[in-house]
Amino acid sequence: MANHNNTAHTSADPTAAVTSMIQAIHSHDLARIKHCYEQATGNERTAQLRHCFEAADNHPANYEHYQNIVAHCISEHGLPAGVIAGINTTERLDFFMPALQAANAFSATNHQGNTFLHCLFVNPANPQPPFNYIRSLLLFERNESLGEALVVRNHQSLNALETYLSFNPHQHELPQHELAAWLALCEAQRKLSGVNNDNLAKVMAHVRGHAESAHRLTLIASYYQVSVSSLSPMN
Repeated sequence: MANHNNTAHTSADPTAAVTSMIQAIHSHDLARIKHCYEQATGNERTAQLRHCFEAADNHPANYEHYQNIVAHCISEHGLPAGVIAGINTTERLDFFMPALQAANAFSATNHQGNTFLHCLFVNPANPQPPFNYIRSLLLFERNESLGEALVVRNHQSLNALETYLSFNPHQHELPQHELAAWLALCEAQRKLSGVNNDNLAKVMAHVRGHAESAHRLTLIASYYQVSVSSLSPMN
């Protein structure tokens, strides 16, 4: 998981904090575990949460145990900014979902102003962006605040969908189910905050820096509700 935290803590070695968390977990004392997390710096908390994810991944029988630990820690003492960039696959989102729900942290941002959705939609390790996955999550009432993350703008004034349009390196066509989900997310975002048409030129400027595809232009047109032909002068 990527570690993006303020420079005040990045130079510190979080090994001792992780060791303390491991010892606390082995004690089966939830109060001790939460205290260990509470006393840690942002960088150390990021390392502790990374350890929990990796331990759960390596020991499936204890997956829910580690997931619950993380949910308790984050819901009571917050989500460190350094974790957000690391929640960039559906596997990691599955693990952190109970914590994000409990802490109502879907809209939490890192030092670049990115939510986990920004990071999820641009991660080149994802062959297909998981639009259908996110759309499915939005259908559950307990995830209602997830929609608010769609409208958060980062320090470049781009929301998660615009960040995908600008920076996702995969130019191939989306499968039909992902395309349908993309359109649904666009509609949801428009209902929540409308569309900033001033960002169209900004998105196109980023796209021109890559080998843009006709399909990407179609997605841009669908988001901004303009014709594909109107984008030609901007190419």
